[in-house]
Amino acid sequence: VARVWRVLTSHGTDMSATATAFGSAFASTVAAATTRSLRRSSTAAGWGGRGCRLPGEGGIIGLTKKRTSTAYRAVDEQTVVSPSPRDPTCASDWWKDAVIYQIFPDRFAPDPSGPPAGVQLDPWGAPPTIRSFQGGSLRGITANLDHVQSLGINCLYLTPVFLSTANHRYHPSDFMVVDPLLGGEPAFRELVDACHARGMRLVLDGVFNHTGRGHWAFTSLLDAQEQSPYRDWYLPKSFPIVAYGVERHQVNYECWWDLPDLPKLNFDNPGVQEHILDVGAHWVKEFGIDGWRLDYPGEIPPAFWKEFRARCRAESPECVTVGELFGVRPQDVGEGGHFDSLMNYAFGTCALGFTGGDVELRQDDAIGGEYEVKALDAPGFRKEYTEVCRAYQSAHAAGIGLGGGSAHPSMLMNLFDSHDTARALWMLQGDAAALRLLLLMQACAPGPPMIYQGTEVGQVGQLGIEGSGRDPHNRQAFPWHEPETWDHTTFEHTRAVGALRADSEALRRGGLRWCTATSASGTDGDDSGAGSEAAVRSLLVWERFFDDAAHGASALCVFHSSRGARTGPVTVDTGFGAGVVLRAAFGPTGKAANGDSAGTTCGAWVTDSSGRVCLDIEAQGGLVLVPA
Repeated sequence: VARVWRVLTSHGTDMSATATAFGSAFASTVAAATTRSLRRSSTAAGWGGRGCRLPGEGGIIGLTKKRTSTAYRAVDEQTVVSPSPRDPTCASDWWKDAVIYQIFPDRFAPDPSGPPAGVQLDPWGAPPTIRSFQGGSLRGITANLDHVQSLGINCLYLTPVFLSTANHRYHPSDFMVVDPLLGGEPAFRELVDACHARGMRLVLDGVFNHTGRGHWAFTSLLDAQEQSPYRDWYLPKSFPIVAYGVERHQVNYECWWDLPDLPKLNFDNPGVQEHILDVGAHWVKEFGIDGWRLDYPGEIPPAFWKEFRARCRAESPECVTVGELFGVRPQDVGEGGHFDSLMNYAFGTCALGFTGGDVELRQDDAIGGEYEVKALDAPGFRKEYTEVCRAYQSAHAAGIGLGGGSAHPSMLMNLFDSHDTARALWMLQGDAAALRLLLLMQACAPGPPMIYQGTEVGQVGQLGIEGSGRDPHNRQAFPWHEPETWDHTTFEHTRAVGALRADSEALRRGGLRWCTATSASGTDGDDSGAGSEAAVRSLLVWERFFDDAAHGASALCVFHSSRGARTGPVTVDTGFGAGVVLRAAFGPTGKAANGDSAGTTCGAWVTDSSGRVCLDIEAQGGLVLVPA
């Protein structure tokens, strides 16, 4: 009642605004009270969370029964993500503000002082091979933090830096040692400290379901065979163990994907568990890393990952864990799960499908996970992405750290490529305009965005569009040595979208509500031209919003994927209300806030009496509007 009264009195004598505010506040207050009541009885009743409106959305509360969850969310066809404003009680809340840059250390930047004496390296920029090293180093990363930070990046994600015989270092020989070829522990400490001095974070890749053949426990097994103290750390099938000169699928010990150089660890062994738990805590305590990206963790029991997270949080409550899991996995994330975040490849498949037109990713040009891209128009994207967001939102329970159920969608790390996939520009067949639209969509979506090194300068892969896009060709050296090859338009665009996300609280933490776009010609229009229904089908619009304006201004995000003409005049419903003057936080230049849209037929960006605005978007163009 007090909340409703505050809203009513804040609108003075404006009865229209008062009525609207009353309806919203009343429904919100009832929803909040109902949700609290339902949560108290949810265990006994067995009710679950698909389809219950979150506080602040108004309307009728609807519930569906679901035995596996006790969370509740809103029934609202347009709203698929609720706002997630700052939560000072949640130590890992910082992750929602992260903008992440993935670095493959051997291929990002060489040590400014030169490589270690006496080592054999391929020249920087040589065609990459599966086993070649090019001498990228941790001090090379530190020396180029100005470049990284200029993109709006505030968090690094490094693939493994452990002592290893492989250039990617997913074949660890010792989880406690930084590879000397990268600069060793002193160089790693310098990098972490330099990041923190800049207000940046660092997340490290942990590959813990297997070791390399050179790991000290496995070499003990090879030398001592049945008598090795570490025999039960692995999963031998027979003796003697033979690890070299043997064909795949004929190895006599359990391996990851039957690769002889990747012997699997036995997580039924308490010594293995304790060692990996010590490793997780060690890097947080000794070096101050801010989180772990956990490689292919699905083969390790979830209970172990809960303990791993607890050990890391004991050293730093702000430490995040990010699971590399494919598909949609709300049960694995949040306080009720075992990771704080997931690599949200599902966003990438949807966004590539929308921006890429008829692009389809060939599966063996990427990773072996669920990463198949299919062409999507705007309604198709909306359907697919709604299912992704609602899967997490419906299982999310607000108010308990990351949520008593699944983590909020704003905790999911959004990516469209990585060292494990073909590069986005390869998948988009070299269409740089489509890549730029993809980067803008990523910056405007719920969840921290991650870009892979080289995306910002238009790297496509060593063999170009016509060649294979898979490993190792997607892992070529960053082209410091070839500045003339940089796509400076994409580089400046990447910097601009990074600044856009940094400047907008709504893009980082707001809810997501779909907005309806209607062509000027309506259903009877010519389907072949601007302003037609065909144009609308390539136009995607969403609003990032807060229920409480004190948390930040809303943002209207517009994306047009067509490679043809402009959309022509299109009317878009917004949540801004009537008579609101809007400005472009991102989009066309040379336009005053209340002047004509440059090159369009819509005139000023001012909402009409129904809160709608007229837009005319260029081919493969994007626009973000905020109140002027």
